[in-house]
Amino acid sequence: MTTARLALITGGTDGIGKATARRLLADGWEVVVTGRSRDKGAATVAELQAALPAAKISVLVGDLSVMADVQRVAAEFVKSHERLDLLLLNANSITQAHTRTSEGFEANFAVGYLGRVLLAWALEDVLRRTTDSQVLTVVGLNLERLDLEDPSTPSGFSSMKALGRWQWAMQVFAREWNRRVPVPMNVYMPGLVRTKILASEPQPMRLVVQLANALMGVPVPKAGDELALVAEQLRASRAKDAYYARTKRKPARNLRERPSDGASLWDLSERLLRPWRTAGEAAPSK
Repeated sequence: MTTARLALITGGTDGIGKATARRLLADGWEVVVTGRSRDKGAATVAELQAALPAAKISVLVGDLSVMADVQRVAAEFVKSHERLDLLLLNANSITQAHTRTSEGFEANFAVGYLGRVLLAWALEDVLRRTTDSQVLTVVGLNLERLDLEDPSTPSGFSSMKALGRWQWAMQVFAREWNRRVPVPMNVYMPGLVRTKILASEPQPMRLVVQLANALMGVPVPKAGDELALVAEQLRASRAKDAYYARTKRKPARNLRERPSDGASLWDLSERLLRPWRTAGEAAPSK
């Protein structure tokens, strides 16, 4: 009997994440989604099972800007699943004001970067055990160098700068991961998608986004189909350190990183996340 491939999609109860889950379920995958709201998670499962009666879908509830929740979600996943073919790091939200989480991290950096890194590390063992597994991290176009001495700095803060900082860090981290870990981590940029992620932007940016979405925005279901297609292409090709914009593989982005940035960011991440690394995890390979 063929075992269905299994995907874990963070931020899978809305937007691109839910659309990708629907596409993968239609293609015969088993899917686990994460979301912050238990009610919304249950509604997502009910909606997708109603649309696809044979679908095998479940939800793990947690706020992935809170590292204790990330740790718990990972532990719950490992307890109930023996394989993981696709880890789709998609969860994101934009906090307009400089805000620190209960654990002391800048909120955008916590959900966009630290939560993703901790989850990837926590699931590294099951990813290694699964043949042809992969990690795919979803980013946008914004790039802003992160201050590696003070990643939660309020200096020069804006939500767009914060977005650019964690997206720069995530892509530098992906390159370092690929130097250290055999499981491929690739980067996906879905383009301008008609989601609500930028709905809280102050004017005039909100109006600009609304107009751009009306003219050029990708419908959410199409974005999910495209992401699922790219995940399948990456699995088939076993590509590593790839960057995709929508359905096209593009040249590596110029992140303007320094030669030491990858190792420095990795070490910084280990220091920041050490309290939430469980004793049973294998340390990331050197």
